[in-house]
Amino acid sequence: MKDSFKTIKESARAEIKIQRSKFIASAFPCQSQDEAESEIEKISDEFHDASHNCYGYRIYPSEGLDIFRYSDAGEPSGTAGRPIYDSIVSAGLFNTGIVVTRYFGGIKLGTGGLKRAYRDAARSVLESVKIVEVLLTQEYKVKFPLNLTNIILRTLSSEGIKVLDSIYTDEGEIIFEVRLSLTEKVEQELMSATNARIELEKI
Repeated sequence: MKDSFKTIKESARAEIKIQRSKFIASAFPCQSQDEAESEIEKISDEFHDASHNCYGYRIYPSEGLDIFRYSDAGEPSGTAGRPIYDSIVSAGLFNTGIVVTRYFGGIKLGTGGLKRAYRDAARSVLESVKIVEVLLTQEYKVKFPLNLTNIILRTLSSEGIKVLDSIYTDEGEIIFEVRLSLTEKVEQELMSATNARIELEKI
């Protein structure tokens, strides 16, 4: 099971010039489609006097569905948004967006030239960012008789599980976090070690 993906740690900006046109690439991390659209609007407002503000973004799939969008923003079809988006895909990134702002310099680049320019601008900003790995996890709550406390803790510790919270009253309750790829294994080990005398639920 895939339980991690790469993204950029923080926003970055890079600029290139081609045939008097200036291309400003602004990359940003985003956790959702709404966040991506909001950031695109903000950058477009910042460069409201530009000839074009083209963009592409890619969000980690939700329920198996790819979430992405790109726009040529007035440039000839297929010359801007798709090359930007393809640069994100080529870098293996998710939860990442890029806006490439163009200030027209008076010389037409042609469709091939535009594709290369937007691709190169997107790649230039990705070369300057720090890439990080995000782990996908599942949180659990386990309730158990107090005499099983050591068994529970020992089982979790053996798998390097991160305990987020614990409460001990008439019974024990522990909230912990597991990498998605380990969920089934941890569930089975907890049930086996305690002879199923626990209440285990995903939260």
